[in-house]
Amino acid sequence: MTTSISEKTIEDILTADKTILAEILSVNFSDLSLVARQKTLESGDLDLLYLHKNELLLIELKVVDFYKEIINQINGYYEDLIELQSYNRLIKAPIKKTVMVTGAKPSDLKLCDRNGIELIVYKPEDVLSKFFDNFREMAYFLKIESADSGVVRLGLLKPTLLLLAKGGSLDQISANLKKSKKTIGNRLTVASRLNLVTKFQKQYFLTDFGSTFLAEGDSTINDRFSQEQLDLLAKFIMENPFFSSVTFTIFSMVESVFVLSKSNYPVPFHKLRDYFIESIGKSSTWKRERAKDTATYIFSNYACELQLLSKVSNHFYLTPLGIHAVLLLQLNRSIKLIESQR
Repeated sequence: MTTSISEKTIEDILTADKTILAEILSVNFSDLSLVARQKTLESGDLDLLYLHKNELLLIELKVVDFYKEIINQINGYYEDLIELQSYNRLIKAPIKKTVMVTGAKPSDLKLCDRNGIELIVYKPEDVLSKFFDNFREMAYFLKIESADSGVVRLGLLKPTLLLLAKGGSLDQISANLKKSKKTIGNRLTVASRLNLVTKFQKQYFLTDFGSTFLAEGDSTINDRFSQEQLDLLAKFIMENPFFSSVTFTIFSMVESVFVLSKSNYPVPFHKLRDYFIESIGKSSTWKRERAKDTATYIFSNYACELQLLSKVSNHFYLTPLGIHAVLLLQLNRSIKLIESQR
């Protein structure tokens, strides 16, 4: 199997996330403290030196199978550290020699055992995967899943919001608009993901933002928001791209057009669909072509209503506001990534 993994990359991961190293060494991560990395010694540069409880762990890291020369290498480091201890330049603690390799034979294990070396076989791909899994847990926006429910256009929310503002319940709104409770419930769910509505004890209420939003339009029961309302909603979404699955997916739609514009512009629907579905991690959920088409149609409609995109003959163009939104998304994403590393 061919690989292109450097020792430095694995070393970077193990020092950045000691839970992974602790798992490999079968120790408690809270007992591990990094003493030195790539420490220059007489016989070379030592990969990793950790303190585990009252013992120093001398770790030589490889992304290849075991070979005999490693024994001389780690023994040389060991002697150098003993000398530093004699000059009080290193804490005086027992030193345990550990070698990490990607493969070894039973005879290699016996040879290392005779030399007082712990030989550990690990998989670099497992280290890489675990690092991303742990990172994803910290970077919460990577866990945001796109909504499976939606309305065809955002404007369809208007009648429901107006009736909700008058104190209408789910049943009353459903009867008034002659729509099923499932349809109205779906619209209220989308509205909640846009911060227009909140739910408490099975009852829906307008949020403060929702009340402000409705005040920017008229009270006519139709499916068209005013320009002022669309501006207000676009502003909220751009300031809060990670607020919900809906806001994030709208941004993902615009970003998909932005990325594809490098090779195809304007971006045709079929190319946008395939890239968009893949980018939001829904290729295994929305498997059927119809499901992919519907999701792309719905969220591209949202982006067009908010004037983040424009569509002509089923081809998509970026607007000035859309480009601004993409830049804000990238900025916010970078900030979140930096925060997650603290």
